[in-house]
Amino acid sequence: MQDRPRISVIIAAYRPGDGFLRVIRSLDAQTLPQDEFETIVIDDGSPDDTFERLQRHAATRPNMRVRRIENSGWPSRPRNLAIEMARGEYVLFMDHDDSLYPEALERAAAYAAETTADLLSPKESKTSDVWWGMPALQHGNLPNALESGGIEALLPMVPHKFYRREFLLEHGIRFPEGRRMLWEDIYVNVEVWRHARHVAVLADTPGYLWHSSATNNSKTYGPRSVEYWDRLDDLVAFVDRTLDAPGYEDARRWLLLHLYRGRVLGRLSRMLAGSTSEERSRALARAQRIRERYVPRDWEDGLGLWEQARAALVEDARSDLLERLAAIDAAVTSSVEVERLAWVDGRLRMTVRGTFATRDGRPLAFRREGDRVVRILPAEIAAALPPDLLDVTDRLDGFRLSVGVRHRRDRVTWELPHEPTVAFEPLDEEGLVTAVARSVVEVDLEHAALGAPLSDWVWDTYGAIRWEGLSRGTRVRYHGPARAALAAGRAAVAYRGTSGNLTLDTAGRLRNVVKDSRPQVGDVAGTPQGLVVTLPHVAVTGTTRLPATVVLAPLDGTDAVELHGSVVGGPDGGRLEATGEVPPGGYRLAFAVDAGGPLPSVFVAHVDEEGAFEVVRRPFDPPRERRIDQVRVWVRRTWRRGAATARAAARQVRSRR
Repeated sequence: MQDRPRISVIIAAYRPGDGFLRVIRSLDAQTLPQDEFETIVIDDGSPDDTFERLQRHAATRPNMRVRRIENSGWPSRPRNLAIEMARGEYVLFMDHDDSLYPEALERAAAYAAETTADLLSPKESKTSDVWWGMPALQHGNLPNALESGGIEALLPMVPHKFYRREFLLEHGIRFPEGRRMLWEDIYVNVEVWRHARHVAVLADTPGYLWHSSATNNSKTYGPRSVEYWDRLDDLVAFVDRTLDAPGYEDARRWLLLHLYRGRVLGRLSRMLAGSTSEERSRALARAQRIRERYVPRDWEDGLGLWEQARAALVEDARSDLLERLAAIDAAVTSSVEVERLAWVDGRLRMTVRGTFATRDGRPLAFRREGDRVVRILPAEIAAALPPDLLDVTDRLDGFRLSVGVRHRRDRVTWELPHEPTVAFEPLDEEGLVTAVARSVVEVDLEHAALGAPLSDWVWDTYGAIRWEGLSRGTRVRYHGPARAALAAGRAAVAYRGTSGNLTLDTAGRLRNVVKDSRPQVGDVAGTPQGLVVTLPHVAVTGTTRLPATVVLAPLDGTDAVELHGSVVGGPDGGRLEATGEVPPGGYRLAFAVDAGGPLPSVFVAHVDEEGAFEVVRRPFDPPRERRIDQVRVWVRRTWRRGAATARAAARQVRSRR
């Protein structure tokens, strides 16, 4: 190992179980050479065999060190100790059951050096949240968020970031220690922002994957307890004090409002249902005290309309109405639907419509009163709120529609650029309207990953609507036929998934361009030398030639026959060409494109003794042949026998491009 590794990965461990294997596997898979980073694991006094297991991992990894300490009750003490032990130029804090994407360390080390960053915030994904961290990445890579981006560029304020170690030591920045220290990561990030000269954001490379679980320490807190409010008082006082300096006024205001919005209004509203009168009174009093001390009234215009309504009820101590209003808001969902879908010049172009809705699927309604548009609320709640907090007429500028694609395995989301238009549209009942965003969104296979190509896999499409403090995410719904494309060297199929959402398969794993070009019997031509399938409904852009295989699965269950060839796209359209000899018999045809596995089709081919083909369309019929799931399993099993041949053919085709 180098005398000074580029990065020290620090992990505080406490009974991680098998979750730690995710950490180890992801570190083993890093593209940064193993001798250019080190791993330091501090076992926080786990009562099981954690330390012995860590030692076994370290025994086979020269760049890994482990140490055990007496239980401190929180990750802060292990992390602080590891900062002192670390030799790397940068330190990255990982949780004991999360993972890194393969290029995370290499790309972060390079960009941190390029930007001389005191802190580098990577692109982080979360298994349970499609849009986790995405708002902070909307401007792409930032060499220095202190100059452009603001403190919100640090969101989410987790410790999964790259900190220059000498910078932490110089300013004495450490995690606050104690047995229960909620939001310890916010303390560190606020201090870093206060003292840093360069804060970089790396948005174009997947970095960290948070595997959400029920064991997260912060979930043991709740606003029904005195402890929650005591810790929150400490945190907001720290933020107020630390950022109370010339040049940090905007950061101080933004972060205090952010904490008030989420930790006070959000958590308080959700806790009221089912709480005791004592818990309600105590929480309301503590919330009022935070607002009085840290959130001046002239700051409240920084809250959204929905948040301002809650803040007004908190100020008036109307916890009864706040509970009812929170329940009304919680019943709001969102709907994003594709109205038109087509491949245009190699890009998947969708026209989408987004709106808020109620749980029964109806659009969220507002009432027209003269030339104004107002919220529809129960009379008692409406009477308790100032009229301007009911009026949404001039608020459409804050209506945001986001659309993105998410990697089904890796959980990486890429937001797609577009420019929506928003307007109030009438509903069936006279005098009622709803706010609707419409937009044309494109998926460019070669640039959708923030300028880089989408990888070959299955991608699900998601939407999110945000408006004045109301935020809801949803799957993008699609009700039309599959759309197949051969686009300048790549194959892709957009289709309606099993949940009704728009899905894009760029790997031929679940759908492929042969099946989803919807060929008919007349499009399939067989000869003694092979098979040609014309692809009638495929959008072709440029020229494409990809390896393909036709698997002929005998109806009698004997070994399958494989024909190897190519899927070709060009000025004359698309077609599949495969060659090879086929013994006489009856076969179910299955098609595989590029690295994807074979997908059974509706075609059955009968080959006579002279090699003549007769192709018929015959859907799966359980009484006459194996059940569909058995056919899929059997076809995939026989496919594996020729997988090596297929991969070799793919390499040869690519080498000729």
